[in-house]
Amino acid sequence: MWLRTGRRPTRTADGIELKFNPYHDPRNGQFTSGPGGTALPDRGVTARRVAAPASRQLSKSEWRDASVEQSADTNNQEAVIDAVYRPDRDAGAFQNTQFVPPRATVRSNSRAFEDPMTLEQTFPGLRDAPGGAVISLLDNAFGIAAPANEDMAKTTQERSAYLISQIKALDPHWTFQSLGFPTTWEGQKNQLNDLRMQRAAAFSRIKGDLRPMQVETMRAMQGLADKAYSKAVRLYDAGALRGHLSKEQAIGRFVDKEVRRGLRSIYEDYKIKEVSKQVRVNRREYDTSTPESSYRIPDARVGDVAYDVTLSPKSLKSPQIRGFFNADFRPQLVVVVRPRQLGRGSSYIINRPEAGK
Repeated sequence: MWLRTGRRPTRTADGIELKFNPYHDPRNGQFTSGPGGTALPDRGVTARRVAAPASRQLSKSEWRDASVEQSADTNNQEAVIDAVYRPDRDAGAFQNTQFVPPRATVRSNSRAFEDPMTLEQTFPGLRDAPGGAVISLLDNAFGIAAPANEDMAKTTQERSAYLISQIKALDPHWTFQSLGFPTTWEGQKNQLNDLRMQRAAAFSRIKGDLRPMQVETMRAMQGLADKAYSKAVRLYDAGALRGHLSKEQAIGRFVDKEVRRGLRSIYEDYKIKEVSKQVRVNRREYDTSTPESSYRIPDARVGDVAYDVTLSPKSLKSPQIRGFFNADFRPQLVVVVRPRQLGRGSSYIINRPEAGK
């Protein structure tokens, strides 16, 4: 209160601070945001309000309707606007915004379905980070552990329906081609990733917003790097990658090629190159700020973000990272993707140095 008004707060004998609000609704005495205003619609829980019903598993017909027939008209949007998806329960659920959930014990998979749409949401602290800061990726931000119970299947089903509604809101003519909800856990995760990439493509195509694509590109590269690393280790141990390279060099070169090849395939499947020319894989990025023009080749670029797949940690001291920031497209971030088998916090993001902003 002192910082906002310059006045010291009033305290009672037991030390509790009191705040005075002179603005009230003359009809009912409720607080308002200005003199003579009206109170906002009642959002609290009163004796007259009945709590919204708890979530339930969608029936096959409801799933089909949400997947194929849901449109972006006003009536359908009400379900999205007036409800919130809560991932922090044992089974994620869509609930009325007026519903107050009971406290629940946090379990190992409680954060499995956080769904970041920007890199600032993926990397906590990025928004306020100083130039040149290195910020690690949230543990399990892109990886979902094995389901703790059958309720996770309900969560993936509801989450998929929500993603479908988001895409339909952007593109009313879009339809989700599906033969039904997957029965395996791997299939359910793949469907979620597919819908997330389709949502990112819709944002890029319709709104020109590449931020969701920046997140999904990192998600895809992280998964490709993890798979490629495991395969490379097996091949090296079998003698198929030896040659004249060290083990780290041989595995690193294999991982680089596999990730680039896999990412190109993903972009082609989702027609990403037709969406934006700012989405590139393994292309030269020139620096023409000096007489002797030079270039660097990031593994990928999406808008003002460069991506580099590597086994060895890199920082602003690395010539390659400095070269990315000096390129003509002036990236604000460099995402360093390393296989998660290398340990916790293996992947991270480097903020643009202050001097380069």
